[in-house]
Amino acid sequence: MGHRAYAQGLRVLACALMAWQVWLVWHISTYDASTVRWSCDGTGSCASDQFASVAPLFGIASAVLLGFLSSRFLQRATAGAVVMFCAVASAVGWYDAVRAGRVEYATVTDFPLVLPVADLSVSGWLTFLWAVAGAGCLAACWGAAVSVRRTAVLRRLSRRYTTAEATLEGWRTVSRSYGEAVVVFTDAGGLEHQVPAVVERIALDRPVLAVYDADRPADPDRTRVAVPRKRLLRIS
Repeated sequence: MGHRAYAQGLRVLACALMAWQVWLVWHISTYDASTVRWSCDGTGSCASDQFASVAPLFGIASAVLLGFLSSRFLQRATAGAVVMFCAVASAVGWYDAVRAGRVEYATVTDFPLVLPVADLSVSGWLTFLWAVAGAGCLAACWGAAVSVRRTAVLRRLSRRYTTAEATLEGWRTVSRSYGEAVVVFTDAGGLEHQVPAVVERIALDRPVLAVYDADRPADPDRTRVAVPRKRLLRIS
């Protein structure tokens, strides 16, 4: 197994273990929510020695770490996917608590999301959590679409197209996020090409790839500029 594949395998394993931890903590936060007993001093400060009372805070920290680990794979879909995952885990915890007879859907109980909140019923919390999950799903889909378009991953997977390291010259602003530039690259046969293209402004500050038709490398209609993902953590 190559070093790169080994490092990728370790990252996948770390993501899986962290995802399990995130699911477990958010599930506990709702499943055990009705059993938490709070001690308040009368000044608005409350505390509890039960894990469920701090599970959401621990869950938030775990979710941030999961996002950091999985961003290499999920890219711009990371935040939405992690939020959706946490919300679904919490919702499943409520459903399991109802099935176990701990609460009923009409039960108004504490859910220490950040502070103990007791003005929503279980069904109200479920509505809130599914709304958050839906918003997270939409954000993840939007982020995934942006990443797919920006990295040209689908075109790069096609055998018809080839990639080459490229540079951009002659930038001319078209809109706030896009501009026209000349993509300079050398094809597989060693010939240099200068192809006009519309690219995102972010490409000016990043290494770029030219994704071109191997049979027609100078065709601007068949040439795209891909912006590879940034490596937040590089294992060498």
